[in-house]
Amino acid sequence: MSARKASKYDFVGKRKTFALLSIVLCIISLLLFFIVKPTWGIDFTGGTEVHLQFEQPIQADQLRTAVRGKFAQVNVQQVGDEQANEYLIRIENPKEGTESVQGDIEKVLKENFGADFIEESTFKVEVGVRLVIKHTGEERSLAEIANALSSIPNVKVVDVKDSRSFAIELPGQVSALQKQIATDMSVPFVILQTDSVGPKVGAELRQQGLISILATLGLILVYVSLRFSLNFAPGAVLALLHDVLIVIGLFILLGKAAPYLPFPIPSLEFNLPMVGALLTIIGYSLNDTIVIYDRIRENMARYRKTDMESLINTSINETLRRTINTSLTTLGAMSAFLFFGGSVIQTFALAIILGVIVGTYSTIYVASPTILFMQDIQPALVRIFSPAQVRESQEAE
Repeated sequence: MSARKASKYDFVGKRKTFALLSIVLCIISLLLFFIVKPTWGIDFTGGTEVHLQFEQPIQADQLRTAVRGKFAQVNVQQVGDEQANEYLIRIENPKEGTESVQGDIEKVLKENFGADFIEESTFKVEVGVRLVIKHTGEERSLAEIANALSSIPNVKVVDVKDSRSFAIELPGQVSALQKQIATDMSVPFVILQTDSVGPKVGAELRQQGLISILATLGLILVYVSLRFSLNFAPGAVLALLHDVLIVIGLFILLGKAAPYLPFPIPSLEFNLPMVGALLTIIGYSLNDTIVIYDRIRENMARYRKTDMESLINTSINETLRRTINTSLTTLGAMSAFLFFGGSVIQTFALAIILGVIVGTYSTIYVASPTILFMQDIQPALVRIFSPAQVRESQEAE
């Protein structure tokens, strides 16, 4: 039986149409990323995030008004269904809400050690929020400083390398936020979870997340080249890059459309779990691609006289049922997490669901047809990168 007869559906014949569709979707995703921009989580921006639950229903606008009275750079978002009465409050500026404490500290220090005691007073927010003070005059012990500041609650004096400087760990934003909400709203509430990251650490995490994705794609390029051939590798990497871009674009689009949707969706912010989800999508999609690539290689040995287009089409048809069954199994498991999991796992599950759908499409319409494209341009690549080999071939003829 020939490979052409074994084909049931002509996937490869429609490759140009779907290639155009993929290019358009990737361009839209890039425009969304650079123009609309994603909602960055505190993992990448720095700040404090508080997840709290009220005992009774409240108005979201009322909560926004209460917290914005003390914090300027703040975002309030309802999570889960309306009956849960759960909200996420994100304070983007780590030192916000602590400026008044800084004034009190400086006043007390000047009263105890002289008006010219403070030479420099600066915030340090790499790890938590600290006020670093460089002073003049004779050296003061930490005990002396702590004793002078005993009238100010929730501050801690710590040592730094410079003998003329010391640091004061300021009270966290969570306590200030908790006090503000309790003062302005009469409904009891509990804090379910808090997270805090400094902006410098956040910037480093964002950079490391991007590097991890790019490094993964680079290693996959090498792996596929060694396992199959150089003609196979670009298709695998293009498909994975395609999956990542489109999932990111869908997340941005859904995140901006969330207030207008008739159903609740999880928080669609970009944070470390999202990077984990993207890496998982890369691994899952690569697995699908490797299965088809293995079948293509087997059929290349089986159908030596068959043209490459028919051979690839046959391979896709032969592995199609396995691809669909695997995808449906994964979608079923992730759907359970999406509907019944917590807010963090819901975001992860939604990313995986979108990635599985897009990844199944790209395995068929991006990775496999790219082999044909690489085969078509191979003579040109040889002429560019191996001119000596071309000359030897011509001389032999």
